[in-house]
Amino acid sequence: MKPVVALAAALAVCVACRDQHLITSPPRPSADFSDGSVSGGNAHFFFLPPLVAQPSFSGTFNPNLRPVVEICQLDVDVNSIPIGCNGIASIINPGIVQLDLLDQLYQVNWSTLLPPIDPSKFYRVQVRVAPGGTVLGFADLDPVLNGAALRDVNTGEFIGLVDGRTLPIKFRIEIGIACHTTDCFEGTVGTAGGTFITSSGLAGTLFPPLAVNQDVLLVIDRVDQQPCEPLDLPQFTGCYHFSTDPRPPNGFNLLVTVGICANNGTLSHAQIDLLHIFQFDPGVPPLALTNVPATFLACDPAHLLGSRLPSGLRQLARYLGSLFLPQSLHAEHLGVGGSSGSYSIFGWALPGILTTLAGDGQSALAGTATAIRPTVVLTDSSGAPIAGAVVTFAVASGAGSVTQATDTTNATGVATVGSWILGAGSNTLTAMTRGAAGNPVTFSATGW
Repeated sequence: MKPVVALAAALAVCVACRDQHLITSPPRPSADFSDGSVSGGNAHFFFLPPLVAQPSFSGTFNPNLRPVVEICQLDVDVNSIPIGCNGIASIINPGIVQLDLLDQLYQVNWSTLLPPIDPSKFYRVQVRVAPGGTVLGFADLDPVLNGAALRDVNTGEFIGLVDGRTLPIKFRIEIGIACHTTDCFEGTVGTAGGTFITSSGLAGTLFPPLAVNQDVLLVIDRVDQQPCEPLDLPQFTGCYHFSTDPRPPNGFNLLVTVGICANNGTLSHAQIDLLHIFQFDPGVPPLALTNVPATFLACDPAHLLGSRLPSGLRQLARYLGSLFLPQSLHAEHLGVGGSSGSYSIFGWALPGILTTLAGDGQSALAGTATAIRPTVVLTDSSGAPIAGAVVTFAVASGAGSVTQATDTTNATGVATVGSWILGAGSNTLTAMTRGAAGNPVTFSATGW
């Protein structure tokens, strides 16, 4: 410690001399610094000494990450306000960040001489969740004494360097940097892939090897908003937002498996075997994923054997699960899995098939209603009715109109429009249930 203190003291004298020439010296930049200790910073990320004074924190350390540190040359405007990293100057990579489990921190040592930094410039140290990912925090630095020491622009304090050239960059990342609920997972996924499950064990995912080309931050977070997807089919609790940072621009190289422990509630065993996970991306209709086993979840009946069971053995698996699995994961839940090439919001529902039941091919006096009200039926893939789904009727062509355009399927899966009043000539009417196959169903009629 003595050499560091001596160096800092000597530099303080040097900068005091330098500050006597403010008329000719360039203005120093305004302080710019971001971590959990300042307003607006990520509440679960903290820089540590010697870069800053010891901060206060109370969260849970997250050892499941592989963050990256980069140092860039900082651009400032005419008023010396930091703009951001210089887009032309090369980014300095100080090396691979190391995990220190004992002290619950991450660290990388930056040699300021490799390459040598320019004392006439300012620099920004920033920490990303993964290569090209979101910046968790940053600190701006001012090289002094020909780059042999650094000053924290935020505080004006000198930072002692090891051997006069090496800055230990230490920081702490806690659980919660991206999650908004307690049922969550945050961790790094690399090219080796792996299985990752939320804290409750109720959702997870499986990455095959080489599904991604580089490290990414994986976040699985529960969605409490109901309904969580723009589906007209009955939805149930158990919806999650899956994401990676950065997001592969063209999706994953290989399909990944998404798994959710569905709360089976009052569903019959036949209906449980038909459950699907639906994926929702803004601007795109919800998509029912192809069913695959989610054996990495304890609530999946095939979890004990690690493979998809024939239907005749599923009841045996459920019975074994009731004996050996945690009560919270077998009493009310069953695992549902699906294959996906990208991530978004995933929830589960019974897949629906919408078909016409009555009211097609009619004719009536223009300006009057058809004798038979157009009616549809919604069933699952086994032919069983789905109750509680919303069906919307709308005039597609002709000068007609409808009353009571929205109806909810009854216990037999049937929904009916209030009335269909025809215009002169050809008329068409559509019925739609978002998320159901067969959308839209079309009725035709003639007004005379």
